[in-house]
Amino acid sequence: MRLEGQRVYLVPLSAAELLLAVENYGELQCRLGLKDTAAALDEEMQYAMTVRRRKVLQDQENFLWLTNWAIVHSEERCIIGFVILKGPKEKGEVIAGYVIDEDYRRQGYATEALQVITEWILSDPRVLYVVADTEKDNVASHKVLEHLGAQRFQETDDLVWWRIAKSGISS
Repeated sequence: MRLEGQRVYLVPLSAAELLLAVENYGELQCRLGLKDTAAALDEEMQYAMTVRRRKVLQDQENFLWLTNWAIVHSEERCIIGFVILKGPKEKGEVIAGYVIDEDYRRQGYATEALQVITEWILSDPRVLYVVADTEKDNVASHKVLEHLGAQRFQETDDLVWWRIAKSGISS
């Protein structure tokens, strides 16, 4: 499966690909038919891959809703980030997180990737909302979510929670 945008496309990672991302990121890129950028995942992303792999192995039938999706730059043919899904949850929610490599930030790639995956998520009849959280001081992520029509619905001392409602559903 592949979700297409204008400048990026998204590919869901299987359990084997999530493991490969941690053990040999260059080999993962090659297996996906992409350019090996010689980059490596940081510890936080390796941990996220490991957790998502565990979730995928527990429910392989629904892996699309539990995995990390690689964000691939269409022209450069390299991974520039990931969207992490958790869902669908109770109340019709899917939690989405994302990360974009530093060299590709503030160029609209996060907005495009989230738009593409949000449309796919909300096309499922079980889903009413896409939910994301951001750190309070992450203004760039706030702007991405605002651009997608997300509404703030909860705040803690450190985080702002956002929700994008399916058309016809009030947030």
